[in-house]
Amino acid sequence: MEELDNIFTLADAEENEIDYELLDVVPFEGGEYAVLLPLDDDSDEKSVTILRLLSGADDDAEETLEGIADERVLNEVFRLFLERNQEE
Repeated sequence: MEELDNIFTLADAEENEIDYELLDVVPFEGGEYAVLLPLDDDSDEKSVTILRLLSGADDDAEETLEGIADERVLNEVFRLFLERNQEE
């Protein structure tokens, strides 16, 4: 994962690199979730990507991101994200 301020480049399952803007980190049920916006999304309806942040084994280890299969978690994190960012 390459980081430039709040812009991240991540690789998808086919190893295609995609740039994302980090919109927020939302705490939920003891974990932290990154809410990311794809920068090259030209569609009229923007969609975010939500990934769980996993801490490294020690303080110097890099954080990693993990996909989420649980729809309830995705919906709750998105709801919290909207509440936290409703002023913007």
